Amino acid sequence: MPQRVILLTPARRFIANRFGLGYQIPLGLVLIGGPLIDAGHLVRLIDNDLYGWGPERLVAEIARFEPDCVLLGHTGSTAAHPTCLSTARVLREAFPTSQIIYGGVYPSYAAESSLRECPAIDVAVRGEGEQTILELLAAREQGRSLADVPGITWRDGSYIRSNWSRSPIQNLDAYRPGWELIDWPGYKLFNMGRSAGMQFSRGCPLTCTFCGQWMFWKKWRHRSPQNLVAELTTLARQYGVKIVWFADENFAASRRDAQEVLERLVEADLGLSLNINMTAADVVRDADLLPLYKAAGVDYVVMGLESFENETVAAIRKNNPFQVSKQAVRLLRQNHIISLVNLIYGLEAENLATVKTKLRKLYELDPDILNAVYLTPHFWTATGRATLPETIIQTDQARWTYRNQVVAAPQLTPAALFGCVKLTEALFHLRPKALARLIRGGDWKIRRILRASLAVGLRVVLAEIGEFLWATSFSVQSSRERLPNILLKIR
Repeated sequence: MPQRVILLTPARRFIANRFGLGYQIPLGLVLIGGPLIDAGHLVRLIDNDLYGWGPERLVAEIARFEPDCVLLGHTGSTAAHPTCLSTARVLREAFPTSQIIYGGVYPSYAAESSLRECPAIDVAVRGEGEQTILELLAAREQGRSLADVPGITWRDGSYIRSNWSRSPIQNLDAYRPGWELIDWPGYKLFNMGRSAGMQFSRGCPLTCTFCGQWMFWKKWRHRSPQNLVAELTTLARQYGVKIVWFADENFAASRRDAQEVLERLVEADLGLSLNINMTAADVVRDADLLPLYKAAGVDYVVMGLESFENETVAAIRKNNPFQVSKQAVRLLRQNHIISLVNLIYGLEAENLATVKTKLRKLYELDPDILNAVYLTPHFWTATGRATLPETIIQTDQARWTYRNQVVAAPQLTPAALFGCVKLTEALFHLRPKALARLIRGGDWKIRRILRASLAVGLRVVLAEIGEFLWATSFSVQSSRERLPNILLKIR
């Protein structure tokens, strides 16, 4: 008998979404939804991050569907965890016989503690969910124990049991996205029309110390280029999508496969504007292919540079010394492709000198857009394991968003570091050279995206200033007791 399944993104409502870019499709749940539909289950996707419904409205909407199962998932990782648990408790009270399942990056690393912390949750899915959820629902349909379903941690009466881990999916083509589940009018980007996410590959060959994605996805794998382009064709021609952001950690990890994707996109002529993640080293490696990237629709490349100090870059196991990053930015601009760089405050012991150095090197690097973030020591990463609890000054788990300071700076108060970061963003994005590019930089699409990005950035910064002044507090000195399930799970 088919199961009635709700796929639910709880309403975390991050500032960057509310005041900036808007809400993007919950791709993880969409990727699970397709296999569920194809297996005959009845599925509804509710993106409450988009809707922002209160508990009463959410329960009423779900009740109309009469679900057998509710699958909770959120891309917000640590910061979204409290919202996911509070939503699970509301659902358990409203739907006592429905199975509540929690999946994503955070519960994959904190499965047992999540079930202990929240008795409302029946099952945590660890790692990739497409095959796991099919087997889990099959066991439920057939009245079987969950003991034989790999990749889950589950509640067996008063016991919490963890089954063996599931091997990574080898054939990603076998699982299609459930595009038909999406409430399309709600998703737009850069004032250029309807947007969607897609995933060509999973995993990353790099093993950065602050990142856990390479551990979550295991080995780097990808869809076949023909399958990917077929899905993008569906998005463009059936659903009217204009912009696609790729959720790959490292889109061009394989030059050969990336080149085949790009060539097929040129042939398909879909008119899409593409946003991808690449390393600076791969941009330089693919210098001869960058005209092909542009012809295929790539308008926007995100590069996680993290630091401009070569010693720090090597210590965190990145592959982009400063001169390589500088060359990558120059190559992208020559090919009318926007460069957005991520810069992490906290990898060095921040003081006024390090802040000034970062600004000076930003001017020298000259990317189009800066995304200034803070070191966030998720407990499953090498950085998290090395972080001393007494250095944690943000004990509110909902603030571990990358855009909020978490770890103390030795020589700067939180207010001083916040002011330095915001001043850096303003001085960089409002400098004459950057403003001139809004008028005569790149092609028309690039100028349009740059203008929209500046407007988004201004709104986000103003909202973040308000949040810092009126809704953020810090601990002078943290203790192990004051870090609720954030840092200490694997210690």
